[in-house]
Formats: sequence, C-alpha cells, structure tokens
Amino acid sequence: MTSAFLQSIPEVAVNPDSGASRATATAEPAPVPSASSGGGFGRRSFLRTTMAGAATLAFTGLGWLSGGGTAHAAVGRKSRHPAHCMNVNVPGDTPCWGRDYIAAKYCAADGYHRTDTKNFGTYTHKYNWEAACDGYAGWYWKTRDGRTVHCWDGYFDLKKNGRTTRHTTSCKSK
Repeated sequence: MTSAFLQSIPEVAVNPDSGASRATATAEPAPVPSASSGGGFGRRSFLRTTMAGAATLAFTGLGWLSGGGTAHAAVGRKSRHPAHCMNVNVPGDTPCWGRDYIAAKYCAADGYHRTDTKNFGTYTHKYNWEAACDGYAGWYWKTRDGRTVHCWDGYFDLKKNGRTTRHTTSCKSK
C-alpha cells in the first residue's frame, strides 16, 4: 500500500542550465485510480484520517492548556484554594491581588463574595462570584503578623444608560 503510493508520485527531472535559457521540468501524470478498484487507501480516507488525527491533537492540546483536567468537583461560592492563589506569593502584606477593585464592601454578611443587586437610581450593580483562582472562588493569606485574610473573587456588572460593563472584584475578609 505504501510503496504503491510512493510509486504514484511523479519524478521531476531538472536540467541545470546557465545562461538565458530556463530549466524545464518533465513529469508524467500520476495514474488515475479507477472508481471500481474498491481497495486501497483513497484520497477521501486519507483526508478523513488526517482530520480525525488533527481533531484529536487539538482536543488534547486544549486539555493541556486548561490545566490537565484537574477536577474541581462541586465548585461553589465557598470553595477555597488550599494555599495562595495559584501558588503566587505577592511580596508584603498584599493578600488579595489581580482584580479591578478589592475591599470588604464586596463581601456579603456571611463573609463570602456578595451575590445581590444594588440599585443606585441611575445605575445598578449586579454582584456575583467567580472561580478565578485556578478553579476556586477564593483563597487565604497569612500576613507577617500571623493574621489570616480571605480573598473571594467575583465581579459586578454596572448597568447604566442601557450599557453593561463588567468590573472584577475581590472580597477581602478577615
């Protein structure tokens, strides 16, 4: 099968020539397989196999990019990373990082990120949590003096004049 495929590739003979004349290539056309042959590895089979292989590689690559299939069962608003977020230790006592806004005002009464909607008259804030820390909703931080600070990731959608913009937040609770 493979040798038949290799035999069907035409040979190109090029005569090196210097000067004004151009080199010419001569090749015989490849034989056209008959429709009734029924056997062998045809062009369509080759394309199907190639596409299936490419799709498999693409999905495998996406699995590697997404963290290798790490399971985060039952990720919820109270799921906390077991250490610093993605093991990034920002120097100093800066426990919550990487968000547009960081403050205790983004925490609900239970200490986790708020999930309510607040109307300010001409605009509204719709708050929600998100699993932004390697698939977790939050993490903890130990300060130099031994205090534990919790960071819970989320956002609020600002709705004003018919437009919505998203702002990332972190609930910083102690």
